[in-house]
Amino acid sequence: MNERQLNIFTELAAQKSFSKTAYQLGISQSTVTKQLKSLERELGSPLIDRQTVSLTEEGKLVFEKAKTWLKEWQELRNVCQQRGAKYAETLRIGASTTPGTYFLPAICKQCKEQFPHIRLNLYIDDSIDILQLLLEGEIDIAVVGSNTDTASVLSYPLWQDRLAVIGPPHSSRTHVKQFADLQSVSFVKRKQGSGTYQAVEEALESWEGSLAELETAAVVPNTESLLSLVEAGIGYGFVSESALPSAENRGCTFKGFLPKTRHFYIVYSKKNQYKETIAAFKQAATVWKSTTGR
Repeated sequence: MNERQLNIFTELAAQKSFSKTAYQLGISQSTVTKQLKSLERELGSPLIDRQTVSLTEEGKLVFEKAKTWLKEWQELRNVCQQRGAKYAETLRIGASTTPGTYFLPAICKQCKEQFPHIRLNLYIDDSIDILQLLLEGEIDIAVVGSNTDTASVLSYPLWQDRLAVIGPPHSSRTHVKQFADLQSVSFVKRKQGSGTYQAVEEALESWEGSLAELETAAVVPNTESLLSLVEAGIGYGFVSESALPSAENRGCTFKGFLPKTRHFYIVYSKKNQYKETIAAFKQAATVWKSTTGR
């Protein structure tokens, strides 16, 4: 049973004539007969009395149901067509967990205000995984906390960020000033594939230390998980400066910044650099950045 069969059947029920139905629909009379027979065979019952061209009892039931179904189907088609016209383009955005949580939503808001015809699809994961999705063509643009030297992509720094050291509630507020200040406590650490992990490692090198030299209390996939464990007293942690307000709201103790800043990057394929959607997102990100003062 399909839409065409039901359209022919309901028109035949209204016209009560095979020839008039064929004329009205712009098809042959044999097509009307063929489609009716196919519908009756599928439903297992005659729907039209061939002598009077009137509805059988089963036909009356199908006629009422068909009218409702055809109306609802047309309404659904109209909605989909309107939505399709509204969103002429789709932009697939990937982001690592820190930008995906703390500032990508604001950029997306800016993008939707400037370019309402663009539908946004978001993917959040570690920087390494997001960059892999970009290289595989699964996303169009990425916002990540680590850069790549892959020849097929273009990137530019979006903004700078500092890495903060935080401790559990009620821990000492003395700020860390050297690597030795970190070695007496255990840490909730991010996974190695994250941009935060790589940035912390680079910052600790400035203090002639490394994450491997710090005791591990737990390993977590994202900043929110890290904050929850630090809040629970499981250990200390390293978070983006953007996450500090959330950390302080949880009662975590700010212990100072690591000695090196990091950048978040917008990355996209060279072959897509002139696409309207890429240009739109870059413009929205630039406008957003101008409002942050960074």
